[in-house]
Amino acid sequence: MKHVLITGASTGIGFALTKSCLEQGYTVWACVRKLEALKDLKDKYPTLHVIRMDVTSNEEVVAAANIISQQSVKDFVLINNAGIALGGPIEAMNLKEWRNLFEVNVFGLLQVTQAFLPLLRKTKGRVINIGSISGRMSSPFLAPYTSSKHAVRAISDSLRRELRSLGVKVILIEPGPIKTDIWDKSIAQSEKLEAQLTPELQEVYGDAINSLKSAVTDVAKNAVPVSYVTNKVLQAITLPNPYPYYLIGKNIHFQAWLMKLLPVRVVDAIFARGFRFQKARK
Repeated sequence: MKHVLITGASTGIGFALTKSCLEQGYTVWACVRKLEALKDLKDKYPTLHVIRMDVTSNEEVVAAANIISQQSVKDFVLINNAGIALGGPIEAMNLKEWRNLFEVNVFGLLQVTQAFLPLLRKTKGRVINIGSISGRMSSPFLAPYTSSKHAVRAISDSLRRELRSLGVKVILIEPGPIKTDIWDKSIAQSEKLEAQLTPELQEVYGDAINSLKSAVTDVAKNAVPVSYVTNKVLQAITLPNPYPYYLIGKNIHFQAWLMKLLPVRVVDAIFARGFRFQKARK
């Protein structure tokens, strides 16, 4: 019996992963900030255990680790899914916003992983980190998010090499655009940021932000179903020798190849001519 802990389980990819793992018959600890978030699943699946755990709270993380470590767990999988998205011009974003994002996307992931590493070592389990193609390419106006995903990729690489001799496998999932509610949230966040810009910054970046909103809408239309992610994660859980990276989405392998092989100046020119620098659509 596999035992899976999923952070950020109440919505989006986390909710889909929770449901998929339950359908496989796994015991799932779903970490949420509001316990009522998974009531329907809890009523349907007896192997679901809902835990109140904010990944930025050391007390809640340690408490969850203590509870699960006391159970009879032989095959443990940690899925670090919790994350938030934030974007905008670097000049216009204060450090508090940056710190809040890194607390969830990076330090929260580290805090949870550290707390569960004793159990992972004991069970020779697996760590599955939900990253992003943004961890390989730094898009303009998405610096907070992309830099956090670069950090997740670096952490995953180091952790995989540290734990290799201990029998713990570390896998990084790198999705491109996926059909979740993150797109509506991104547009709402962009509009909020735009409203907060000073007149000077509005003049400098207003067209770019409007173009970014249009681009987000276009990207969302071509996003792949969340099942693409859940299927790859289930492979990462079950395969004897999973790949270290799973790239997911339309043209994502091609994009990763371009970022790796093209000269930096060429990549910069592509972004300069791309949708993020077009004038807002009328």
